[in-house]
Amino acid sequence: MPIQILSPSVAAAIAAGEVIERPASVVKELIENSLDSGASSITVELQQGGIGSIRVTDDGSGIPADEVELAFARHATSKLTEADDLTYIESLGFRGEALPSIAAAGKVRMVSRPADAQGAASVELEASKVLRRQMLSAAPGTSISVDDLFMVMPARRKFLRTPIAEGARVKDVVAHMAMAYPSVRFTFYADDRLALQTPGNGAVRDVLAVLYGAETATVMLEIRPGERSPYGVSGLISPATLSRGSRSAISLFVNGRWVQSRSLVIAAEEAYRGYLTQGRYPVAALFLQVPPAEVDVNVHPTKREVRFLREGDAFSSIQRAVRETLLATSPIALVSAPSLTTDYVESVAPSLPFTSVGPESQPALLTPPASGDMSAAERPVEEFRMPLLRVVGQISNTYVIAEGTDGLYLVDQHAAHEQVLFERLLKEWDGASPQSQPLLDPYPLELTPEEAEAVEQALPVLERYGFLLEPFGGAWLVRAVPAVGRPVALAPFVREMLTVVRDKSMPMGPPERALAASIACHSSVRAGMVLDRQEMEALLEQLEKADNPRHCPHGRPTTIHMSTGMLDRQFHRV
Repeated sequence: MPIQILSPSVAAAIAAGEVIERPASVVKELIENSLDSGASSITVELQQGGIGSIRVTDDGSGIPADEVELAFARHATSKLTEADDLTYIESLGFRGEALPSIAAAGKVRMVSRPADAQGAASVELEASKVLRRQMLSAAPGTSISVDDLFMVMPARRKFLRTPIAEGARVKDVVAHMAMAYPSVRFTFYADDRLALQTPGNGAVRDVLAVLYGAETATVMLEIRPGERSPYGVSGLISPATLSRGSRSAISLFVNGRWVQSRSLVIAAEEAYRGYLTQGRYPVAALFLQVPPAEVDVNVHPTKREVRFLREGDAFSSIQRAVRETLLATSPIALVSAPSLTTDYVESVAPSLPFTSVGPESQPALLTPPASGDMSAAERPVEEFRMPLLRVVGQISNTYVIAEGTDGLYLVDQHAAHEQVLFERLLKEWDGASPQSQPLLDPYPLELTPEEAEAVEQALPVLERYGFLLEPFGGAWLVRAVPAVGRPVALAPFVREMLTVVRDKSMPMGPPERALAASIACHSSVRAGMVLDRQEMEALLEQLEKADNPRHCPHGRPTTIHMSTGMLDRQFHRV
């Protein structure tokens, strides 16, 4: 084909496809414009996940009547005037492409009025063409409606997900904008149902209470200003006792802009090294302040990614701020005891320090070592059986002390119960006979976009373990959960299950095994829980009958054995 200039309509469609990927893209661009206009209240309304219609209304400064139509012209913007302005961008929207791209992708109606204007100007467009202009009576601010998104772009429309999944993506955008601007009141309706509303009082913690629940928000740790960090960091992070099974709750903001940065996510994760086990991730809302001239926000059409002039300084600022906060609020216990050949010595040593145990007489872990010869206590799983144990007591409300045929046994109550439940669940799976517990009141579950997208595919696996979920408006209702172990917090429990089912890289193997491991982990007794003698005896009896009693499904040892001979040597009896 000969080289030719594309027609304006084709060029507009290409630009629209770059900037507007789905309903969430439209909402993000419109919210950014609302924030740039100084809005203190923003309302987002969706029908059919935004595929049917979108409306964003604000109480910002509004647009004068003679500029309303100009706002939809290609490359029109009020944020910059010359190329040098791109090196010092402080506004959220600036590219001059959002409104014309939205107008090229659907039917658009804008009504806008500055506070000092007598009336509001209205303009309606379809496929970038102006259909109607008029003056109306309306409150100060701007309202933009978008109907039939991608009606002229069937290739783009066919790649949209279900209304539930698209609506969840929009909610994710609103949630992150609310985090970034806690002084703005955000209200979100999905199919005429109030799905989210923030107080707009300026407190990030109160926004997190709306998004993650008051219990989570209350325990979040406030980032302490670092004296040596290259850049300023603020925000809230979860303590080591609170974690999730995916990175979805790590939110990053650079100069008030919600960004996706693998480097900064890794920085936050690295700060938790030693605090969280593998596969667990924190909840965090981190705000990085960088001189505008040192960050490029113009590297992606949708402004999702940024580029730093000093990437290493951005990384170290996040890592240092998070690490110092963790150290100041929940310092790691220093363990001087020699290694017990696994990383789990840290949880045992503070209560039972083996300070005098030499390498030749260390306690035997009932789990195969990474290398070395196999002793009698480390025989293959299929040949090993737990001895009959007599309960002696409990240490730190975490470890059960028991006496066996040859010495002392310390049993991690959580790991042991976890393995017992894990094996029970696998047997129920094989027999297709899950024990399910119906809920008296169905629990409404708000899902992330990724979770909403995966939930329908995950339903068969979840139902086979006793979960019962059904769609309700833009959310899902939990009607039943597996009837195992202790009561659990439903929201994080179900989210964890969805993460496990959709994550193909889980180290547990098939989804049914990974799911059983996670259900068992959530449902088992925890460290720090007081057990009476009857409960301890029942736990040990169940562990003795387990097929693989030596370690939990995640590989942690359930038991440490100290033989009578080893004790004799330590007390110099031999």
